[in-house]
Amino acid sequence: MHRTAVDFSAELAISAFRQIAALKRAWQYRMRVVTGRQRSVRPTIYFLTPDHQPPSGGIRVIYRHVDMLNSAGMDAFVLHQRRGFRCTWFENRSRIAYVGDTTVLRGDILVIPEVCVDILDRLPPGTEYIIFNQNVHHTWEGRTRYTAKHYAPGSGLKGVIAVSKHNQETLRYIFEHLDVRRVHVGIDFGMFHPAESPRTNRIAYMPRRMPGDAFKVLELLRGRGLLDGWDVVPLDRIPQSEVATQLQTTKMFLAFSHQEGLGLPPAEAMACGNYVIGYHGFGGREFFRSDFSAPIETGDLLGFAQAIEHAMTMENAHPGWCQAQGAKASEFILSEYSLEREQEEVTQIYADFLKAT
Repeated sequence: MHRTAVDFSAELAISAFRQIAALKRAWQYRMRVVTGRQRSVRPTIYFLTPDHQPPSGGIRVIYRHVDMLNSAGMDAFVLHQRRGFRCTWFENRSRIAYVGDTTVLRGDILVIPEVCVDILDRLPPGTEYIIFNQNVHHTWEGRTRYTAKHYAPGSGLKGVIAVSKHNQETLRYIFEHLDVRRVHVGIDFGMFHPAESPRTNRIAYMPRRMPGDAFKVLELLRGRGLLDGWDVVPLDRIPQSEVATQLQTTKMFLAFSHQEGLGLPPAEAMACGNYVIGYHGFGGREFFRSDFSAPIETGDLLGFAQAIEHAMTMENAHPGWCQAQGAKASEFILSEYSLEREQEEVTQIYADFLKAT
């Protein structure tokens, strides 16, 4: 049977999904935490974090929260499994601890990612923890029959932190007793901001996000000859600083977000002044506004391609149109998702948790 490029693209998407699922299972299998009954003299916050080197926005947020807490005078560590491990795809000097050298004492707080709650089955009763849920859609992956007990009253759960309104509302819907706190994840505007240099006809996207849809949308555009004179820039497995540099030269960013907790890539693209077209992934619905971007219904490949064509038409008729839309997007992201706001919220939330210990 003849197999098209679309067939291979679909196979790539399925393969990527299986690899991610296997990786998550491996994270949970490797992780362990030693706890103690002695009370901590100086309560410490440990963020249990997968030993995962490829770029991951969620892990970058954890590192930043550790830095923010330490700068506020609290003791906090990224807690990795493998001794010597540190994420290197973005610059950081975050404080790192390793499970083999660490004992979580009474009064300390263990912060668990939503994808790793299974580890709580292997910890002593009474261990106090916070679930940092950065993507509510991952909540029920793994041993779903046991998920609810880790969010239940009296389980040792001190609280749940979410990163978007969508995450917060979904968690409250299923766990009505929870007081879910929300943190507005900040964008580093020292890195992600519009550049003064002129932009060329370049379109950026991230191929690891729904690669099947990305391939098809680009093929629709090629079929109509619309990509002639435009460069398509895939952003994949490059340092964070290089992502920002590329986004400062592009006019458009195509978002293929799928069931995101928030969705940092399109937000960062907006911060850099891009006109963003695509799927909001639910978590990003709060910033994917039609007055400066083009939200597309998930799976609507024709609508996606038509929105890109419309932007190209407007840019050709009114040079600088994309940049004008991107400037409005950048201003909105700056007002809603600043690092200063994130610092204030993170500091206050963990101060409240420590007082209640």
